[in-house]
Amino acid sequence: MKRYFAVFIALYTVVLLYMMFYASGREPSEISYIQHQPFITIQHFFNDNNIDNQAFIVNIFGNIFLFSPFGWLGLCIKKFNRFIPITLFFLIAISTIESIQYLTGRGVADIDDVFLNTLGMLLGYVLFKYATWKNIANIQVHFQLTEKKEPITAS
Repeated sequence: MKRYFAVFIALYTVVLLYMMFYASGREPSEISYIQHQPFITIQHFFNDNNIDNQAFIVNIFGNIFLFSPFGWLGLCIKKFNRFIPITLFFLIAISTIESIQYLTGRGVADIDDVFLNTLGMLLGYVLFKYATWKNIANIQVHFQLTEKKEPITAS
């Protein structure tokens, strides 16, 4: 299970990075924009009656649900099986990606994207913890086998 998820998350990350930097005709621009005020973009999508449903779904739900698989990183990396390490890692990673979008002109660096992407990862993390607790797909067995396989080193 661990091996399959590691391959999946690696490929998934590459696809997401492609979408964030090259999809939808994104070309480098000399004009860079950073939205550092929280909830401005989110509020715009909820309050503007001229926004079509597809733009709303892509920007709000897409930013949440596309990042939920990262909440399952605890399957691959043991320390990400805990809330604080995975959240800190994800915040740093997504903030770095948003900053690179700004620096390259291939998108808008938006604090709301950081918020929504992190919310999605946390949603995935909660589902991961629930699946582990309920032992869905024998996840607990996976962790027991992983713990037994760790090498013992002599002092």
